[in-house]
Amino acid sequence: MIKKIGLLSFAPFFAIFATACGDQEVDVENYPEEPVTFYVNYSSGGNTDVVYRQFADVAEEYLGEEIIIENVDGGGGTVGVSELANEEPDGYTMGNLSMAPLTVSPHNQQVPYSTDDFSYVGGWGLQMYGLVAPADAPYDDLDDFVEYARENPGMSFSDPAPGGLNGLAVDLLDREENGELQIESVPYDGGGESTSAVLGGHVDFTSNNPSAVVSGLDSGDLKLIASMSDVRFEDEPDVPTAEEQGYDVNVTSWFGIGGPEGLPEEIIETWEEVIQQTLDDPEFQESAESLDTPLEWMPGDEYEELIDENYELYGEIISDEN
Repeated sequence: MIKKIGLLSFAPFFAIFATACGDQEVDVENYPEEPVTFYVNYSSGGNTDVVYRQFADVAEEYLGEEIIIENVDGGGGTVGVSELANEEPDGYTMGNLSMAPLTVSPHNQQVPYSTDDFSYVGGWGLQMYGLVAPADAPYDDLDDFVEYARENPGMSFSDPAPGGLNGLAVDLLDREENGELQIESVPYDGGGESTSAVLGGHVDFTSNNPSAVVSGLDSGDLKLIASMSDVRFEDEPDVPTAEEQGYDVNVTSWFGIGGPEGLPEEIIETWEEVIQQTLDDPEFQESAESLDTPLEWMPGDEYEELIDENYELYGEIISDEN
């Protein structure tokens, strides 16, 4: 039992085509004409923040305007998503639409939005998860970890996105053990803080993304017990996935980009082109590899369908757990 504690474009024959967005009109032919604010719904220094800052540094070269990263964190990523849903669909406020706040959090907490409140540009990269412990922890694989957890009830882990996929990975491991692991989930504000909690000895382990723990793994202060996703960590190729270790646990998410519902199609097409150019850029490919972020492209309609499918899937899992 896991215990939760605390908390593009077309041009018509005339020169300028304007699209109404609320009380504003957007010149979609000349978009963008000013910097674009981009909501990252997790704290500075965590996995999502680090990846998107690298992304923005390259993408703005193709967009032709500055991309200003604004951390709108809290609520396991739900605050930023909620704020994005309430913005004007004019293309000047875009944001991260990753899986957890849309597919998991609504089943764990009340949120003021639904998956229909957004315009999806597409998914562009995979988010992986791993169970990471101090280097001197008395377990090196999941079998040893499970045995230790059974013998030492009350273990705790730092959760960088409470109510999201990080905690779900641990929940699924506990489910494999018939709900008999007595582990406490301790909420933290993002990957950086949750990793520091492990390094500082405040918790026993973390369920986290590669970029949040890579420094500790490289320094030898941390060790990876298992990738909880369907592929191994690039920087830890000798550490098997949970499935390879005999546990039916596979949690993989996506980085996704979108805006409020009603985003003009021309702006969506502009961002589609910018994202694909960024994914093909050698500089960003190198950055993504260093952050253990596999790059893939999924168009917006397919990504929205995946969001809806996972919303149903995770809802069933969480309902069973409760």
